[in-house]
Amino acid sequence: MSRTARCAHGRGRPLLALLAIIILPAMSGCSSPGDAPEAPRGATPVRPAAVSYAMPADVTSMVLPVTGEESRGTQGLDALGRLAAAWAINGCARKHGETVPDAPPPLFIRSSDLPDLAFLRVHGFDGGHLVPGAPPTAHPGDAPATPSPVLQGCLTEGRAVARDFQGVYAPLQSRWMRQVSSLGHEPEVRRAYRGFADCVAEHDLDAKDEDAFFALVDTRQQVGDSAGSRKLAGVYATCMKPVEAVREPLRKQLSREFRAAHAAEIAKVRSELPKKIHELEKRYRIRISFPKL
Repeated sequence: MSRTARCAHGRGRPLLALLAIIILPAMSGCSSPGDAPEAPRGATPVRPAAVSYAMPADVTSMVLPVTGEESRGTQGLDALGRLAAAWAINGCARKHGETVPDAPPPLFIRSSDLPDLAFLRVHGFDGGHLVPGAPPTAHPGDAPATPSPVLQGCLTEGRAVARDFQGVYAPLQSRWMRQVSSLGHEPEVRRAYRGFADCVAEHDLDAKDEDAFFALVDTRQQVGDSAGSRKLAGVYATCMKPVEAVREPLRKQLSREFRAAHAAEIAKVRSELPKKIHELEKRYRIRISFPKL
């Protein structure tokens, strides 16, 4: 089971929880026209990510990623909606003289079905997830626990911004991610995962499967063992490599079939999505960005 990247604490929890619904990972939090990609397991944002601001020539790879490397584009795309929602809430609150309390920042969210092994080897599980350009927020004690009707309206505005943006591509993306996830039931993928458990055991770790492995990651992070967590990231990248060697060709074949079956929808996304991205960038003076090595 996936774990969220950051938990909210402190006073003003009801309002903070509402903000988390809009700003925190994944698409299911702030809009969800369809099912969301999984939130990252064992990810604690501790520093801004190194980013690229260069959009791919074809936005299709951002919406329908096939590899872990392509998923960096997906992370940036999904993060833009959360970033715009955060600025919409901030601007609305300031306009009406309301105080927006401390809130979880927009994050780059990885998908466990598309592990970016090269990125994990460099950055580990501990950091590199904060999206640049988030608006400032107040301290938790500076705002009332219960949002005023005006601030409720600002939160609704933020959700609407995210929903409107994601509506351009999320239904198609959600169908694709369900297809990607379904590959876990293929016999050859199941066999590869048995090798994952054996590989983990060879590194003197007790984890019978991927979920158990991420329980170890969570334990290391909860006690502040960054070195241990980084070591686990290296083990994960090593042990998942044979699994990805099996899954990636299957995803590529599935992608060809999916793109052929959804050609009209993809053409519409290619036409509308770049314009929508530029619209949000101009309206909120933000830029779409993507995590990079």
